[in-house]
Amino acid sequence: MKQEWPPEAVPPTDTAAAHGGSEITTTGCRDCGAEVHGLNGRYACGLCGWVNHWSQGDTELPGAEDDPDYPHR
Repeated sequence: MKQEWPPEAVPPTDTAAAHGGSEITTTGCRDCGAEVHGLNGRYACGLCGWVNHWSQGDTELPGAEDDPDYPHR
């Protein structure tokens, strides 16, 4: 016997707005040429290990004080 479950009611949201303006971006790997996807212009290639510098991203990174595990809270 197959039991069917009703679909979960998930309210529609703007994904970028829900995640603080995060956006999936795409570029070519500078070492091997593979298509690489990243978050806000920060990339890491899973094929060759190339990673772009953190400062090349499209947005400002949060500070250490914004980390919930920051020891000096």
